[in-house]
Amino acid sequence: MTRTELLGRLQYTNVRADATEAQIREHCETAARYGFQAVMLQPCWVKLARGLLHGTGVLVATAIAYPLGGETTGMKVGLAQQAVGLGADELDFQPNIGFLLSGMLREFSDEIRAVVSAAEGRPVKAMLEFGFLAELERARAVALAEEAGVAYVKNSSGVGPGGSPATPEEIRFIRQHLTGRARIKASGQIRSYAEAVALIEAGAHLIGSSAAASIADGGSESACSY
Repeated sequence: MTRTELLGRLQYTNVRADATEAQIREHCETAARYGFQAVMLQPCWVKLARGLLHGTGVLVATAIAYPLGGETTGMKVGLAQQAVGLGADELDFQPNIGFLLSGMLREFSDEIRAVVSAAEGRPVKAMLEFGFLAELERARAVALAEEAGVAYVKNSSGVGPGGSPATPEEIRFIRQHLTGRARIKASGQIRSYAEAVALIEAGAHLIGSSAAASIADGGSESACSY
């Protein structure tokens, strides 16, 4: 994999609750300088990022309803609609894992479909929080999310109690349970170039990491918030 190919797979993430405007501006400037596929930011920064990244080719992605995912379907739809209105190119969101674990599979699927519809054609990624799920539940979640129309399945949000670190084994597991309609995004404590490449080789199309700059430079970051 060439460096240019890797840059086109990296989503540079800053979803910290304490991120400041100055830090978001610097984050976007760094993303533009490297030519990452996208920045991943909290919804409140989407409009700012949209202006800063105009004409750079770097997309603006945002995450809604996470890391708990307990909002009602209507709330999640409203968040998705607002994110689209602010200029988000891609949406990552947290499905209701409690529905899945309760056997409420119709409710789980219907919520995902509603968010996909609200995104108006923009790629939606479902964060499946593998840290909460046993093997059978993981397989079911992957299949249901793909059937509901998501563009990407994620192993986790990368934060919170269910946000397990991404591993090649998890990515291969997801790939085995997809039909090919959806792709895979890996998230969670991806700190180094070697880890990113291993995840891509396992089947991930996108890598979400707050250490994207270090990864792009071939290094490793000892601390990684996402």
